[in-house]
Amino acid sequence: MSTTLPAILMLVVGLFTLALVLLRRVQSGRSPVVLTYGDDAEGFAGKLFRMIVGALVIHLLAVAAFPEAVSASLGRIPVLDKPLLHAAGLVLMALGGFLTMLSQWTMRHSWKIGIPEKQDAPLVTSGLYAFSRNPIYVGMVSALIGSVLSVPNVVSVALALSAWISISYQIRMEETHLSRSFGEAYTAYCGRVRRWV
Repeated sequence: MSTTLPAILMLVVGLFTLALVLLRRVQSGRSPVVLTYGDDAEGFAGKLFRMIVGALVIHLLAVAAFPEAVSASLGRIPVLDKPLLHAAGLVLMALGGFLTMLSQWTMRHSWKIGIPEKQDAPLVTSGLYAFSRNPIYVGMVSALIGSVLSVPNVVSVALALSAWISISYQIRMEETHLSRSFGEAYTAYCGRVRRWV
């Protein structure tokens, strides 16, 4: 199984997200990236998530460039180090990445990276969002689980767990923002559609 495939899959999702950021900026004249850099909870969560994603990218690139050295030095997990699990992990990474990209695309101008100070776009409740309130995050968590299976070492597990905790915290902050912005419409939506799936 190629050790470069996890890094390639991560690169594809990253490049798609960057292209979508640029497209939305051209279309609206504003960037959809609204991350804050303050010392508040939102700023901390944003910094933490960026650090985790950066570490994951570096980790997958290191695995691609130096597979034997990384496997020997980063706590390989023998029970997960099986060809069938590697293949399942790659499939999960691909499906999770596709779901992430599709979910970002279908939000149209409501898609943001971060929490906007002022809600200037409608609440999206149709399409994928009729089945999950957070399909982007469902895709991201699926891809993270896939990364653990395709690159089974202690660092992969630590990064996946850290990202899941960060994502869970981010979801709750977004829910507070959406509840303030949309009131009863958001409460009704939460009553119909689960947070994850």
